[in-house]
Amino acid sequence: DVENPTAFVQALETLNNSPDAQSDNITVALAMSVANGQSSATHVVNVIGDSLSDIDALRRTQATSQAFSDFITVNSGNVTNAAELMFNSMGVQNGKESLINSPNPYTWYIHLLVSDIPAYLEALEELMDANNDRDVYMHAYQTFGTGLGGGNLVVVNSANSLQELLNNNQGYDEFIENTINIRTPIANGIYQTITNWD
Repeated sequence: DVENPTAFVQALETLNNSPDAQSDNITVALAMSVANGQSSATHVVNVIGDSLSDIDALRRTQATSQAFSDFITVNSGNVTNAAELMFNSMGVQNGKESLINSPNPYTWYIHLLVSDIPAYLEALEELMDANNDRDVYMHAYQTFGTGLGGGNLVVVNSANSLQELLNNNQGYDEFIENTINIRTPIANGIYQTITNWD
């Protein structure tokens, strides 16, 4: 939840251009809220590694990094942490990641508490197949450390435009019918990427 977005982006720019940030195999993506219900978050920072060991290495770097310490100090009165989640890919996705080529794509995060993950993922794969003609990248992640009542799964949909992201889904009614008794929605948010740092 950011009070001064310009100062926040400048601080992220300084941090991610520092030697410490460049030494890790990490991509950082900053997105702003478009619609996220009851959440107070104005922005989302995604810290993306190819493996959990990449994230672990980043955490070790941050523990002794002056650049990261400066980032925390600069934002101490500007940013309130609304939530922090860790996602791990479950390997269930529709193979359309390369279609997302806009510098400012839209991403829809759907957080769920799922009681039968295999059955849910099977239904999700059927939904992906039914929507094979849409230019939307769909991906399922397991979530960790989500707090009391938190979800265990997040479905992430990405598209180059809001129109593509929210275009009518094929087979969605059937998908809901097949999963309604095994899933509880926790949170739902749409964000637009502002910038990325590799």
